[in-house]
Amino acid sequence: MKKLIIAFLMLSFFAVPANALTITQKENGYISVTATAAKEMTPDTATISFSVETRAKDSKTASEKNKEITSTLISNLKPLLALDKKDTIQTKNLSLRTEYSYDKGKKTLLGYVMTNTVTVKTKDLTAVSKLIDTGIENKATDISELKFYVENENEYKGKLAEEAAANAKAIAKLTADSLGQKITGVKNISINWGPIYESYGNIKLLNTAKSASGATAKTTPVETGTVKVQANVYAQFYVK
Repeated sequence: MKKLIIAFLMLSFFAVPANALTITQKENGYISVTATAAKEMTPDTATISFSVETRAKDSKTASEKNKEITSTLISNLKPLLALDKKDTIQTKNLSLRTEYSYDKGKKTLLGYVMTNTVTVKTKDLTAVSKLIDTGIENKATDISELKFYVENENEYKGKLAEEAAANAKAIAKLTADSLGQKITGVKNISINWGPIYESYGNIKLLNTAKSASGATAKTTPVETGTVKVQANVYAQFYVK
């Protein structure tokens, strides 16, 4: 009889549903915080893009006209750059497209449009105005993407991350104290980098830049402004 009772008890134990055997560990409470650390600096590098756009009835003529203007533009920009150091000049975009007119549903080929975009990077911010003027003087049809930035912002990321993490912990501690809790550990933490807030120069064409006396300015006025490197921290701290 004893053997029968023991066998029955063992059978009853293994017949218990699996979820009845699940052990749930209560999770500690936690606080989520977000903190930021930023540094504003004077830019040390500038980039400018110059585009040359030419039109013609046939693609060959459009290409040849573009080649002539772009070659002259590049040859006049190069002397203003310290290419033996860290300055660069590079073709960023080259395209040829057709151009049409539409009249009452009729499509007519007008010709071809050739575009060549050249981008320069310089560490000499005092040369920016002259570069812009040179582009205008050498028939650049568009000057865009003028931006000033700190080239080696990675040098500041570690320190900013440390500062942002410390800010996050301080906020969490203050919050925990106000609730009568104490921080017992870190649940998780993530760090991301906010954009480098680039300063865009205020480009004015040479023939519209006037001095206070009304005379045409000798160079295009450009303000470099400042840039900001930023680290963002999101953290969760266990409290008890």
